[in-house]
Amino acid sequence: MKIPVTLNDSKIVLEAAPSENLMTVLRREKLFSVKCGCARGLCGNCSVLLNGKPVSSCTIPVGTIRDSRIETLEHIKNSPYYQDIITGFNQAGIHLCGFCNTGKILTAYNLLKNYNRPTTEQIYGELNNYSICCTSTENLACGIMYAIAQKHFREGKQHGSK
Repeated sequence: MKIPVTLNDSKIVLEAAPSENLMTVLRREKLFSVKCGCARGLCGNCSVLLNGKPVSSCTIPVGTIRDSRIETLEHIKNSPYYQDIITGFNQAGIHLCGFCNTGKILTAYNLLKNYNRPTTEQIYGELNNYSICCTSTENLACGIMYAIAQKHFREGKQHGSK
């Protein structure tokens, strides 16, 4: 089946069986930030942004995503938000393990992009969607708060220099 999508800002056509999961198709496209973890949508290792929302790609049948917008960590790394997130995570002492980074980073990215000042409840609400390894939920929430502060600093600095 041919499935038109926008993948990392490029319009492409994916070729796949409709029941094949999005994670498998994206890995075939050489997008290796999408990793197989639990294969049940709980760990966040296969996270992508689908139409702007973090989802577990292992649970998404590719036949359901026609004309959708998909963003992977490879694409997000080109965003100024990515550096804000890494800076915030470093300030919180979070050392990402390399396996589950994607879910954590895309969750933080979604919060930074869609909320000017997300509440603690909004942050924890997003973090409850994944099982978190290599750090605590509290530490990850703290890293996201630091990332938000970094974003505000960066944006204020940009506006102040005009």
